[in-house]
Amino acid sequence: MVRPSWLGVAHHGRGYGTEARAGLLTPAFDHPGARAARTEVFQDTHASQGVSRKLGYEPDGVSVDARDGAAVVSDRLRLTRQRWARVPRPAVEVRGVRPCRALFGAPPDPSATARSTAGDPDT
Repeated sequence: MVRPSWLGVAHHGRGYGTEARAGLLTPAFDHPGARAARTEVFQDTHASQGVSRKLGYEPDGVSVDARDGAAVVSDRLRLTRQRWARVPRPAVEVRGVRPCRALFGAPPDPSATARSTAGDPDT
C-alpha cells in the first residue's frame, strides 16, 4: 500500500497527521490484511518524518523526486504488519469493510457468513 498525503503547516503539531495516517493504516492492516505499508518523505519535511517514526516506519532506502522543478531526495520508509501491532497509536473504529474486501484484493472473510446470521450490520 502506498498513500501520499500532505498537511498544511498551520495544522502541524496537533496530531492530525498521526490520526490521518492511523486512519488509513488500521483498515489496511486489520481488515484486508496488508503485509506492509510504504511512504516516501522529503528529507526536509520533519513533521512527516516524525509521524512516520511515531507510527513505527523504518528506513527502506531513498528515492529522487521532483519538487518545484528540481531533483530532491526523499526517504523511503516501510512499516510491517508486525511492527504496526506493537506501536501505540490512536484508536480507530472501522465499519463496513467486509463488503469491500474484494476491492482491496483481499480474500473473502471466511467468518462473514457465520456472523451475518447473527445480524451483523457490516455484512
